[in-house]
Amino acid sequence: MGRVVFRFFSLAALVLFTWVGGQSGLRAESFAGSNVDSRVLVGFKANAEGPQAMMPDGWTSIPFPGGPLKGANALLVFIDRALQLDPEGKPADPANMRAVAVVGLGKQEGGDAVRLYVFRIYTTDAAPDPYKNAVASDIARSTSVSGPANAGRMRKEEWTIAPDGGGAMSLSLDFTSGKRGWSSDEARPFSNTDPEFSRIYRYNQLVDLVMSAPVGKPMGGNFEFSSTIPEMSKIFDGTQELVAILDVPVYVREVYLP
Repeated sequence: MGRVVFRFFSLAALVLFTWVGGQSGLRAESFAGSNVDSRVLVGFKANAEGPQAMMPDGWTSIPFPGGPLKGANALLVFIDRALQLDPEGKPADPANMRAVAVVGLGKQEGGDAVRLYVFRIYTTDAAPDPYKNAVASDIARSTSVSGPANAGRMRKEEWTIAPDGGGAMSLSLDFTSGKRGWSSDEARPFSNTDPEFSRIYRYNQLVDLVMSAPVGKPMGGNFEFSSTIPEMSKIFDGTQELVAILDVPVYVREVYLP
């Protein structure tokens, strides 16, 4: 089951995180740095008006078309950065931080291009702000691992996000780890405030599919989520449906500017 699930995730990553429209085969790139994270990804099927309200003009929100996130139109990426390095390999200031990115797929109106858009980033280090949509936030995380050495282990995650603008978001999750998969891929997310700005991410990651409704993988644990952040009220209005959860305990990435 673990190997089949991993193939699903690899296919989804290829669809979700790569821009597939209007890209030239030749492009100049500049190296912008690297980072090492742990992450939790949570996909929701939300009221379509919510993600659409955060799309730039000329783009229509669409659900993820395949894989474990099929049908989700809003993805939360909970990020705990252990180390961030600048282009010279020196630790950034600060070298570690936390963030929650809200992202979704968009299709060009009157065209065929599909892009992954970053709607908002709640972060403990808002100064860099490459996508011009960061909100300074207090973010607390508690995580633990327990259990046998040679079998599945109990994982617990607790996140609390308090943006400067008010409201809060919280995530509580516990599950038993399964068969993880290691993959390499490339992502090119765009900014919803400046649709021509993007960054290229080339990454390696360790992935554990915690649950996925589309592939029939049950939860096998407990999950609670809430949001009272005003600008997220159209997405998280109480009618959103949980589609998938992916645990990424190791995420290693190089960042490039196109």
